[in-house]
Amino acid sequence: MEELTTAVPVSTLSVGATFRAGGLCEEQVERLTALGGAWPPILVRRADRQVIDGAHRVAAARRLGLARLEAELFDGRPEQAFIEFVRRNVTQGLVLSIAERKKAALRVLHDHPIWSDRRVAELCALSPKTVARLRPDAGSCPSADLRHLDVREGRDQRLRPVRPGSARARVVEALRDQPDASLRTLAAAAGVSPETVRLVRLNLAEVVEAPSGDDETTVAAPEQAGWHSDAALASSEQGEQFLAWFEQTAVAQRDLDWVDAVPLGRIYVVADEARRRSEIWLELARSLEARSGRSR
Repeated sequence: MEELTTAVPVSTLSVGATFRAGGLCEEQVERLTALGGAWPPILVRRADRQVIDGAHRVAAARRLGLARLEAELFDGRPEQAFIEFVRRNVTQGLVLSIAERKKAALRVLHDHPIWSDRRVAELCALSPKTVARLRPDAGSCPSADLRHLDVREGRDQRLRPVRPGSARARVVEALRDQPDASLRTLAAAAGVSPETVRLVRLNLAEVVEAPSGDDETTVAAPEQAGWHSDAALASSEQGEQFLAWFEQTAVAQRDLDWVDAVPLGRIYVVADEARRRSEIWLELARSLEARSGRSR
């Protein structure tokens, strides 16, 4: 899908500090100046006209006295903008150096400690082994959420345990053996806390397979029930209405095909909305489990 662009006044653009070592490259600015403005659109944050990608083009435009530049408008948080900057500058334009790519990987690992080595490596054009060496140890990790210690989120956005014998893998095995057991029973069987069991149960949605040679072991989730055939749900008060709503709001792996339908400028806005909705689902799950605890 072709992205829409708009002409923005050069005077309104804010470049800020450059990520590149040594600042702007004068030779690159001169090359762009010689092209007289025949450049791809820059990427600009919609809210404040901060330049995400295109600092050299802005410098060349000012040197040429251009009043406007074609730009794609970006909506998203600073860490999301940085990811897009890296993605655009590891294979085209003035390509980031190895040192700059390692620096970028460190920043991505800081912002997304749960991301797998392979996912960060693909983004930063590095090898997974290089990323693994750059990854901070558990004691220096800034996140209070300990899920990243034994799982990684891969390029397909699926969670996998780092080691075959990890706590998360033990929880999955317990869920397979006792799918209807309480959180406390499962926690005792896996040697973890009930909260860890709850997180695993919420995060695992389907069987996943790692690529051959991947060092991130795959895990499988318990199979989902056939909701319409569940007699207890169907016969409960408001059961039919609940099932109609529950099925209407269901999503499946095939729904990820909608990813390519979202324009670049709206990717992070839609992603944030997806996270907001997922938080409501998590709250529903917590409320259900709390109700179960009160009934015992």
